[in-house]
Amino acid sequence: ERLAVKVGERLLLAHAEDIVCASMVDETITIVTKQYAGTSNYRTLDELHARLDPSTFWRVHRAHIVNINQIKEIVPWFSRNYILTMKDEKASEIPVSRTQTRRLREYLKI
Repeated sequence: ERLAVKVGERLLLAHAEDIVCASMVDETITIVTKQYAGTSNYRTLDELHARLDPSTFWRVHRAHIVNINQIKEIVPWFSRNYILTMKDEKASEIPVSRTQTRRLREYLKI
Protein backbone atom coordinates (compact mmCIF):
# COMPACT_ATOMS: atom_id res chain seq x y z
CA GLU A 1 0.00 0.00 0.00
CA ARG A 2 1.30 3.46 -0.93
CA LEU A 3 -0.08 6.73 0.36
CA ALA A 4 0.40 10.24 -1.04
CA VAL A 5 1.97 12.67 1.43
CA LYS A 6 2.24 16.37 0.66
CA VAL A 7 5.61 17.79 1.75
CA GLY A 8 5.84 21.46 0.85
CA GLU A 9 4.81 21.70 -2.80
CA ARG A 10 5.80 18.11 -3.56
CA LEU A 11 3.63 15.01 -3.38
CA LEU A 12 5.62 11.98 -2.19
CA LEU A 13 4.48 8.36 -2.16
CA ALA A 14 5.06 6.63 1.16
CA HIS A 15 4.99 2.88 1.58
CA ALA A 16 2.68 1.98 4.46
CA GLU A 17 5.48 0.17 6.32
CA ASP A 18 7.56 3.41 6.27
CA ILE A 19 4.88 5.32 8.16
CA VAL A 20 5.84 5.85 11.79
CA CYS A 21 2.65 7.59 12.92
CA ALA A 22 -0.24 9.76 11.82
CA SER A 23 -1.85 12.50 13.89
CA MET A 24 -4.89 14.72 13.51
CA VAL A 25 -4.17 18.35 14.45
CA ASP A 26 -6.59 21.17 13.63
CA GLU A 27 -8.52 18.99 11.15
CA THR A 28 -5.32 18.15 9.22
CA ILE A 29 -3.72 14.72 9.24
CA THR A 30 0.06 14.75 9.52
CA ILE A 31 1.87 11.60 8.40
CA VAL A 32 5.38 11.03 9.77
CA THR A 33 7.89 8.65 8.19
CA LYS A 34 11.50 8.11 9.27
CA GLN A 35 12.66 10.61 6.62
CA TYR A 36 9.97 13.29 6.44
CA ALA A 37 6.61 14.57 7.67
CA GLY A 38 3.79 15.90 5.55
CA THR A 39 0.05 16.16 5.28
CA SER A 40 -2.45 13.62 4.01
CA ASN A 41 -5.43 14.23 1.76
CA TYR A 42 -7.60 11.98 3.97
CA ARG A 43 -10.21 13.90 5.93
CA THR A 44 -10.40 11.59 8.95
CA LEU A 45 -8.13 9.18 10.76
CA ASP A 46 -10.83 6.53 10.32
CA GLU A 47 -10.49 6.83 6.52
CA LEU A 48 -6.71 6.58 6.74
CA HIS A 49 -6.81 3.71 9.25
CA ALA A 50 -9.12 1.74 6.93
CA ARG A 51 -6.33 1.74 4.30
CA LEU A 52 -3.66 0.44 6.71
CA ASP A 53 -3.01 -3.04 8.13
CA PRO A 54 -4.85 -3.15 11.50
CA SER A 55 -2.37 -5.65 12.94
CA THR A 56 0.46 -3.13 12.45
CA PHE A 57 -1.26 0.25 12.73
CA TRP A 58 -3.04 0.90 16.00
CA ARG A 59 -5.33 3.77 16.86
CA VAL A 60 -3.75 4.42 20.27
CA HIS A 61 -5.63 7.68 20.83
CA ARG A 62 -8.53 9.46 19.13
CA ALA A 63 -6.00 11.77 17.42
CA HIS A 64 -3.16 9.29 16.75
CA ILE A 65 -2.37 6.13 14.79
CA VAL A 66 1.01 4.45 15.30
CA ASN A 67 2.95 1.74 13.51
CA ILE A 68 3.69 -0.64 16.40
CA ASN A 69 6.91 -1.70 14.65
CA GLN A 70 8.18 1.89 14.87
CA ILE A 71 7.86 2.33 18.65
CA LYS A 72 11.25 3.17 20.13
CA GLU A 73 10.31 3.52 23.79
CA ILE A 74 7.30 3.22 26.08
CA VAL A 75 7.38 5.82 28.84
CA PRO A 76 5.10 5.39 31.88
CA TRP A 77 2.86 8.41 32.36
CA PHE A 78 0.42 9.43 35.07
CA SER A 79 -2.65 7.29 35.86
CA ARG A 80 -0.91 4.14 34.56
CA ASN A 81 -1.00 5.44 30.98
CA TYR A 82 1.92 5.64 28.55
CA ILE A 83 3.62 7.97 26.11
CA LEU A 84 5.16 6.26 23.07
CA THR A 85 8.44 7.62 21.73
CA MET A 86 8.59 6.84 18.03
CA LYS A 87 11.54 6.01 15.71
CA ASP A 88 11.33 9.14 13.53
CA GLU A 89 13.94 11.93 13.37
CA LYS A 90 12.12 14.05 15.97
CA ALA A 91 11.38 11.11 18.30
CA SER A 92 7.68 12.02 18.23
CA GLU A 93 5.84 11.46 21.48
CA ILE A 94 2.36 9.96 21.18
CA PRO A 95 -0.03 9.61 24.13
CA VAL A 96 -1.90 6.34 24.62
CA SER A 97 -5.54 6.59 25.70
CA ARG A 98 -6.77 4.75 28.78
CA THR A 99 -8.65 2.15 26.75
CA GLN A 100 -5.69 1.47 24.44
CA THR A 101 -3.26 1.23 27.38
CA ARG A 102 -4.85 -2.10 28.32
CA ARG A 103 -4.47 -3.41 24.76
CA LEU A 104 -0.84 -2.29 24.66
CA ARG A 105 -0.08 -4.00 27.98
CA GLU A 106 -1.64 -7.24 26.76
CA TYR A 107 0.22 -7.10 23.45
CA LEU A 108 3.60 -6.43 25.10
CA LYS A 109 2.90 -8.67 28.09
CA ILE A 110 3.67 -5.89 30.61
